[in-house]
Amino acid sequence: MPSITVVGSVNRDLVLTVEDLPRPGETVLARGFVEGVGGKGANQAVAAARLGSQVRLVARVGSDGEPIRRALAAEGVDLDAVLTAPDARTGIASVVVDRLGENTIVVNPGANAVLSVDDLPQWLARTPGEVVLVQHEVSAEVVAAAVLRARAQGGTVVLNPAPARPVAAEVLAAVDVLVPNLGELAALLGTGPVSGPAAARELLERAELPCGAVVVTLGADGALIKQPGRPGVHLPAPVVDAVDTVGAGDTFCGALADALARGADLPAAAARAVRAASLAVTGLGAQSSMPYAEQLDARAAS
Repeated sequence: MPSITVVGSVNRDLVLTVEDLPRPGETVLARGFVEGVGGKGANQAVAAARLGSQVRLVARVGSDGEPIRRALAAEGVDLDAVLTAPDARTGIASVVVDRLGENTIVVNPGANAVLSVDDLPQWLARTPGEVVLVQHEVSAEVVAAAVLRARAQGGTVVLNPAPARPVAAEVLAAVDVLVPNLGELAALLGTGPVSGPAAARELLERAELPCGAVVVTLGADGALIKQPGRPGVHLPAPVVDAVDTVGAGDTFCGALADALARGADLPAAAARAVRAASLAVTGLGAQSSMPYAEQLDARAAS
């Protein structure tokens, strides 16, 4: 089985659906409520596991984390490196989603803030080419150590720099595939906000990032790939009726890691990830709407 190690966050997601997102100072009534497992680390691990990869998660939960452990185990995620922080609660994300699928999210990191460099196992990349997937909902020190250790052990390193924050040049230089959205890319490059595939392509052509390839997620516009020495390639997304965009980026990252671990080249892996993310937005909740391999294969064949 393709092998992936995910280093990242685990949260309890509290999702409220509303007609319109509230303005500052406004109270609105929710039309529905769903509670589930979230956090970028857990989401990306589940997304890859549902597509058939063997996935190990490196993370921290709080003393209240047993239900989350059971839920992740039921998805087939290896939890040997998920530690308990006895004096903390599991991270919580409060998510509000409107009728168009747009959302606002507030996160209390909880036990995610306790994950330390000492918690990282020595086996981050057990075999050459194993994919190690990291995001920014844990400390910068943990991210740097995970990326550099995985690179030293011959792993294929995928970094999703979300939420946006500065990344040291030596860390970026150890990344094989950087997967930001447009806002995160602009933050890394220190530019103003941009939107759309054309602006993303122009920004990438001018970018001087020391990493390997860059895959920019563009939401409903799909994704843009930039590999060294090659022009950018735009991958459009299929048209779908979006219900909830929460978790779409995490689905993309998990599907990308799964395809790379299977030996796909980057354009093919990113195209599969675009299809997976487009399926994920058609249901409510971050993990509940993530596709299984047979669903994704059926979409590809249609």
